[in-house]
Order: sequence, then C-alpha cells, then structure tokens
Amino acid sequence: MQWDSKTINYKTYNKESYTLGKILEPWKSGEAQYLTFIVTEDCNLRCKYCYITHKSNNKKLDVDIAKKFIDYIFTDNITRQGAVVLDFIGGEPLIEVGIIDEITDYFKIKALENNDDWYWNYRINVTTNGVNYSDDDVQKFIKKNKGKISIGITLDGIKEKHDLQRVFPDGSGSFDTIFNNIPLWLSQFVNVNTKVTFASDDLKYLKDSIIFLWQQGIYDVAANVVFEDVWKEKDDEIFENQLRELADYVIENKLYDKFRCTLFDENLGGYYSKDDLDRTFCGAGHMIALGPDGKIYPCIRYKDYSLNKKDEWDIGNVFDGINMEKVRPFKVAMAKYQSDQECINCEVANGCGFCQAFNYDEADTPTNFSRAKYICKMHKARIRANNYYFARLFNEYGIRKEAEQYEKKLIFLLSDDYVSFCQNSNNEYETQIMDDKDIINGLNYAYNNFYKPIFVHSQNKFLFDMIPEYQNHQILHILPAKFYKQAFSKLNDFVLVFTKEDINLDVGKLSNAILNIEQENINELCKNVIHILEKSDRVNINILNLNKNFDFEVYEKQLLELKDYLLTLWKEERCFKELNVITDLSFIGEHNNCQAGSKTITYAPNGKLYICPAFYSKNKQDAIGDVFVGPIENKNKHLFTLDYQPICNICDAYQCTSCAFLNRNSTNEVNVPPSYQCKKGLIEREISRQYNEESSPTKKGIEKLDYVDPIEIISNRTGPSIGFYK
Repeated sequence: MQWDSKTINYKTYNKESYTLGKILEPWKSGEAQYLTFIVTEDCNLRCKYCYITHKSNNKKLDVDIAKKFIDYIFTDNITRQGAVVLDFIGGEPLIEVGIIDEITDYFKIKALENNDDWYWNYRINVTTNGVNYSDDDVQKFIKKNKGKISIGITLDGIKEKHDLQRVFPDGSGSFDTIFNNIPLWLSQFVNVNTKVTFASDDLKYLKDSIIFLWQQGIYDVAANVVFEDVWKEKDDEIFENQLRELADYVIENKLYDKFRCTLFDENLGGYYSKDDLDRTFCGAGHMIALGPDGKIYPCIRYKDYSLNKKDEWDIGNVFDGINMEKVRPFKVAMAKYQSDQECINCEVANGCGFCQAFNYDEADTPTNFSRAKYICKMHKARIRANNYYFARLFNEYGIRKEAEQYEKKLIFLLSDDYVSFCQNSNNEYETQIMDDKDIINGLNYAYNNFYKPIFVHSQNKFLFDMIPEYQNHQILHILPAKFYKQAFSKLNDFVLVFTKEDINLDVGKLSNAILNIEQENINELCKNVIHILEKSDRVNINILNLNKNFDFEVYEKQLLELKDYLLTLWKEERCFKELNVITDLSFIGEHNNCQAGSKTITYAPNGKLYICPAFYSKNKQDAIGDVFVGPIENKNKHLFTLDYQPICNICDAYQCTSCAFLNRNSTNEVNVPPSYQCKKGLIEREISRQYNEESSPTKKGIEKLDYVDPIEIISNRTGPSIGFYK
C-alpha cells in the first residue's frame, strides 16, 4: 500500500501557505551561466570559520587578465547559457571595487558590440562582509549599476555570535562596523538576504541570531553549518534544540509566512530518488571561476587558497583556454558516484549538502569521486527539527507541507483487531490495546529514526483520544469507514477503509479511500468501486486473502468495466478519478507499493516491532525488535528491497501490490511472488495499457506483453531443458 500527500483526506483545508520552508530561486535559475571573478585574495577580516585559509595581500586580479577572460567567454569555444551572472568574490571583493567596475564596464561594451543577448540578460552579484560598504567608491558603483546588481552582506546575527567568529586581523569584533552599514544596505535593496555560518562554538546563539536578523528587516536568511571536522559530542542535540525553539517561536507568533531561513526546507529528508542520484548538488564544473593569475577553475574552492591537503585543480587559463578533458570529471560527478553505500541508502539523504572541492581536499586519494561526511549527524538533527516544524504547522494551522519527503513509515496497530488495509485479512479480536504511554514511546522512536507515523485503528471500536504530544507529529490515520464522523471531527488526516457493507455511507467528499473486498466477491468489484468513486477522488483496491483459486476471468471483466467508467468520466465530464490498479501505471516509474521490511515496519500493541501487520498477527514470535533497544534485527533485510526481488526486478507492472507475507506463505521466500500474484498484476497492467492508450492516444504507450508470468523471461534466459518447472 502506498500513501502520498495527494491521497490523504484532511479534516480542514487551509489555503494559507508558508515562506519559512521554501527556498527562493536565484535569478534565472537553471538558465544563467555563473562567471566568478576572484578580484583579490586579501580580506579586511579574519573570520575563524572561513574556508579561504591561505589569504594573501599581494594577489589581486589584473584587469587585462579579466578582459582576456571575457573575450574568451564570448567565443564559440564554450557553450553559453541564455543569461549570465557576473559573480565577484575575494577575499573581500569590495576592497578592489575599482577592478570590479572596470570588469563590468568591459563586459557590457563587449556584449553590446557583439549584439549578444547577455547585454540584456546579466546580473552583477557581490558577496561582501560589509566593512567598507558605505565607502564613496562602493556607493558610486552601486548607483551606477542600479537594477542590475545584487549585494549580500554577511551579518552573522547577534553581536555575541558575530564577534565570536567575524573578527579583524587584530582579533577585535566587526559587528559594530558592519551593523552601522545595514540601514543603508536595506534602503538600497529589496528582498535582501544574508548568509550565516554556524560552527561548534556558536550553535547556542542560532535561534536568537536568526530572530535578530529578521527583526532588522532581513527577511531571507541563508544559514548553514561548516563542512569541516569541528563537531563535538552533543553538538547535534544543541543544533536540533535551537531549531525546534526557533520553530516554536515562529509557530506561536504566526510568522511562518513572514520570513525565510534555509535551515528549514520542505524538500529535506527521504531517500535519494533515481533523479537525485543522477545529478549532483554542487555547481562545481558548471560555473567558471577566474583566479588573479589567469588560471580558470571549476569553482573558487579548487584554488590553492582554500585547499589544505591537495594541489589546486585548474581546468585551463585565459591564454590557452579551457581544457575540456579536465572538465569531463565534473560532467559525470553524479551523487551516485560521489557517495558510498551508507550515503546512497541513507533514509534522509535528500538535501544533505556537500562541497565537491572540500570532498576532494579530504579524500584519501586525489579524486573528486569521494565524499566527506563530517556533517552527517548535523544533517539528521536538521531533518528531525524540520519534521517537528512542519508537523506543528499542519496540526495548529491546517497547513501541510507541499513537498512530501517521507519514505519510511512506522505503522502503529492501535489494537489487535486493527482494520485490514493490505492484502492480509485480520480476524483477531480485541485482546491488546496500545495505551498512550506506548504510543508516545513509538512516536519518539519514529521521530528519532525518521519514520512517518501511521495509526491503524480498531475495526470494531473507535478507541482514540487526542493527547498534546500528537501535535508534534503529522500522523496519518487508517480507520473503518463506519467511523467517518469521528474521523472528520477528531483527526487531521485520514484514510477510510470501506467494505461492501459501507459503500452507501454518506461520508462526504474524500481524497482517497481503500476498498477491502474478499476474492469470492470479486464479481461485485465494479459496482462497489463506482459507489466509492462517487464520493472519493481515488480508490485503492485491496483484495483480501488472495490465493490460487482467484477468478482471473471475472477480475479482468470487472476491471474492463471500470476502465470504461473512468474513461467516460474523463471524456464526457473532464473528471479524472484514480484507481490504483488501472491509473497508477500512467504516472509511476518503479515498484513502490509493498515496502514492508525495508522502508516500512510495524509497531504492535505488545510493544514489539514487526515486518508488517500480518507477520505480527500470524506469528507474534516474529518480532524484529522494539522501540527501546538499538537497531532493528531484521535478518537478511536486503531481501525485502527491490534489488533482491528477481521476478519483480524484470517486471514493469509497477502498480502490482506484491505482498512480502503472501510471498513467504506461498513460495517460502519473501522476495519471490507466487504465480497468481504475477498473473493478477499483469492483468492489471494490460487494462492499464488499454486505459493509457484510450485516454491519451498521442502519449507514448505501454508495451503489450505476450506472457502471463514474468518468470517466463527468466526461464528463457536459463534454458527450459534443465529442471522440471512448468
């Protein structure tokens, strides 16, 4: 069974949105080429956490070198984007504002002479510490380029935090000097942002610093923790607590739509997707950086002034141009090649940032295909705090996170007589009920281990009362349709489970519903589904106790009728309804239904953890752990993953609800489905193919298959002459 944000029923729908948790896209994002100019290696500060560890006061960019670089950029030797950002950095770039002025003038003249689109599509970007922001030369440059320039001043927060790190060469703090320039900066630019960096010794100031910056009128705060190996024991706890306190402040003062801070991000968490693994999260090799001596780098951090252990990595120079052979490693520097298995399989990998150049500097060999992992615990702390923030946002204001990243799920069986919601039919009586204390223990376990909590209710009694601790978690409830009044009055988000006895209930408008149907009643499938689709946008069909006696012929006829019904709705009423076994194949590209034993586990009323509800109900001795003791002991856990499912691996019937428990009971292996499961899945696939073809004739179709069991493919590969399998 798969749940996502669009298939959940919400008690309330709040049209308000949030800004805290969203990241502003930079100008012409995905369209602009970044050209970085290191105008000087010198700086008027000596910030303790700065990655530029080898500052030099005698290296600044020669204007003629910069001009030669610009000339080269305008040639056909490189592929250019439709827009460009001229990015100026140091050291401290504004101590050489005259050089910046000459470079930008030359660029504009060159673009005009060439009648190039860049003349209209450029921006100037300067990152400064703000010490000399009010100087006359700086102000003249800003006025000259008004409307085309963006300047970010780095103010680290409250004075205590700022002066701890951002100091002058003599060790004195720079806060007062920089803060005096903030009003002028705010008067000249709208939607300004500042960058704040946190290290081990200043984490305690995080909450107060972010709030302070917001109070100054800096509504967008880009914050991060350093990548270096500086983190001490319990730093992650301090980090998480500071973020949670900041979240509380935002929620309690209803500021979620007023400010931004990059430490909160709706896209954080969850496993890497295939797309994630096929790209990188660092711009090195896509941007171009020019050093003072004319060397060209894939990023400024590959220059020697920011490397401590490795030689610098240049990709050319202004005299000879860029050596494209040296760029090739960056074109293929995808996350899956830069990460080890720990990172690839991490449950919260998404959003974990890294710097390729820092990875290169820290690698055991001089390679770009490595990854430093010093911030691992800090990233996980950030994820937990983000989950806390978005849960409170939803529970208190009815505003749900638009990007749903949960992939791991912890299923709470609130009683032994829980309602069936997957292929296993539960016929147990109420013998054990999970009390509030056990539920809270389970929620703490889910929070600390990045599981989305799913509460499965009793099929006979509504045994649920809200307690304050629930406000800190976004909980999905699965309960019988007959309790729909309690669901709408007491629960925030839920899915109702229908049987044939419930289809006429007046439950109101639903987003999603589950239909439980016994295989002996499959001839009533179409009628029951249509009844539910009249009140729900989506139905998930759940055939209980599937076995070899299943009537495939009747099932196929019922699905064909449902296909025609869905097509009629679409063609005549422009009403799109979803039915998992027919419509899902049109928009999913991999198997993702039964994840029991890998990304989903079950917490039972006896306090133990199980692979899934069926493993609990059928044999309570099959526990794989509990919420108090260490890691889950699921032996041969890999067998529950798609990579180790030999039949499913070669099959594209992605809508199939292959069940690990059914597999084990039928074939003795959790990763090998029985033939009747495969036959059912391929019937659904064929009906899906027809639906896709008839609903979107111009859309690329699903291939028609000439077999009824995927094992035929394997048999053909291994040869039919050996063995006795029919």
